[in-house]
Amino acid sequence: MRAGILVPVLLVALLALAPWPGDGDALGVTYELRTWATTSAAPEGDPLCESPSFLLRSRLGGPFVGHAESASFALWGCSAYTPVEGAFYATATDAGCVVLRWTVESLAGVEGFHVHRGASPAGPFERVSDEILPAESPGVYEDCSVWPGTEFWYELRAVEWDGSEERVGGEPVSATTGGAFATKLHPASPNPFRGTTTIRLDVAGARTQVKLTIFDVSGKVVKTVVVEPLDAGRYEMSWDGRNDAGRPVASGVYFCRMEAGGHRESRSIVLLK
Repeated sequence: MRAGILVPVLLVALLALAPWPGDGDALGVTYELRTWATTSAAPEGDPLCESPSFLLRSRLGGPFVGHAESASFALWGCSAYTPVEGAFYATATDAGCVVLRWTVESLAGVEGFHVHRGASPAGPFERVSDEILPAESPGVYEDCSVWPGTEFWYELRAVEWDGSEERVGGEPVSATTGGAFATKLHPASPNPFRGTTTIRLDVAGARTQVKLTIFDVSGKVVKTVVVEPLDAGRYEMSWDGRNDAGRPVASGVYFCRMEAGGHRESRSIVLLK
């Protein structure tokens, strides 16, 4: 599968029963349209192509490409060819998660799926599904790594047997989580760590002065990660196990302290060599 997963769709259009010319009592005939392909996503059920005797609709959304004709009608493709192979939806829940649902017309050649998330429709997108999701249709995935009051954008990508990935559907879909941020320091990950660990923190108020510092067990400052005003949102900082002079520190237990306005919070971090 290349350039998207093109799924041929077999459609059958039944014309209105009508007398044959010269035979007033004869019934009409059934016409069959073969090997049509859905293209860019249109709202499900929207009319795509029509003639005086029939209206053609897509179950997945269209329009179509192709050509079919008979003695009584001719039907041509309605738009430029842009393959689409399914539908993909995102919904925010009251529990603070985002549920992704999808359907695809065919699972031929698909080993499974991955969900990717970005902060805007232009990306960049990062994979949020740890393991490959089953090759099922309909499929569902719940993303609970989101945070409050934020719009998230998602892509669904089909994993092919050779390991390559193809995006399902048209443009990325989005969902906006409810609620508001509470200032908080999250556990570092990974922890214990070798190399680099990521420190996540939430800031509730706009232009809040934030200071994030690493201390050793004696209370000595090892590394000042950030000191600056931040707007409300979630932030990710990293620590590579080095001090402010750029030298690696010894293995052991360290403490990460966040000061944001009147909020102070600390968490332990274990560095392994």
